Amino acid sequence: MSVTEFAAVIVAVAVVAAAVFLIVAVNNLNNTLARLSDTAQDLRGEGLAAFTELRALIADADAELDKVDLVLDRADHATSAISETSRRTHEAVQDPVIRTLALASGSSKMGRAWLWSRRKKNRAAASEVLPPLVESPALGRPSRRAENAAQ
Repeated sequence: MSVTEFAAVIVAVAVVAAAVFLIVAVNNLNNTLARLSDTAQDLRGEGLAAFTELRALIADADAELDKVDLVLDRADHATSAISETSRRTHEAVQDPVIRTLALASGSSKMGRAWLWSRRKKNRAAASEVLPPLVESPALGRPSRRAENAAQ
């Protein structure tokens, strides 16, 4: 065998080895591609189920939001009605309450003035009836009674 024949055999073995390697690589890629296709089909099925469930959840949430919106509208109407009632009650009660307080204040002042004038008259009448104050050294203070002053 000559060198060229030997080189041709080595090249042939290398080509066969490369062909076997390529066949095995292509077979592995084919298997991987098949598994990837199966995984994609599974994901697609799960994704469709998830999207279907998501749509149902969104529809439920939308219905709940409609209910909340209705409740908020009713609460707004109730608040405005309560506010209007409060305002009207305030307007209806305010004037009579102010007048009643003014009447009570005026009556109190009049009563105090009447009592003061009555006390003043009673003091004047008492000073006419009572004897004058006499200094009592025994008591150390003025006294109206002469007998106490003498003791």
